Amino acid sequence: MEYKTEEKAIQIISRVFVDDFEDVLGKRFSIPIVLLPDEESKNADQWISRYINQKLNIEIQGKEVQLNFIGKRYEDDRIYLYIEAENIPDFNSISVENLILTDLFEEQKNLVHFKKNKELKSMVLTKSKSKHTFTY
Repeated sequence: MEYKTEEKAIQIISRVFVDDFEDVLGKRFSIPIVLLPDEESKNADQWISRYINQKLNIEIQGKEVQLNFIGKRYEDDRIYLYIEAENIPDFNSISVENLILTDLFEEQKNLVHFKKNKELKSMVLTKSKSKHTFTY
């Protein structure tokens, strides 16, 4: 995750294994979903967007930030998810909650890197400790 001061935007890239993501989407929405470039399920982007908005949350000054799923890219056995939040004024602290894959994998660990003004901070989030506030 990175805050781009000039664009007043938070840009996010989330990297997950394709097979795990297919499993979690299928179980979460009770439909089979295939995430392969040549065989991708119809409406896959809708399901991905819906899941991201349920499992990834950002708050600035107590207000939830609207996240927009803008696309994806497949690489080997991984899928890169591109997410953006626009019109974000400068801030001193930001809370990030990341529950991606935790509803399928109890021991899932999500490593979150947040960069603002060239300062990088990192935190490991789990199902039991899913939220962290980064202060700059």
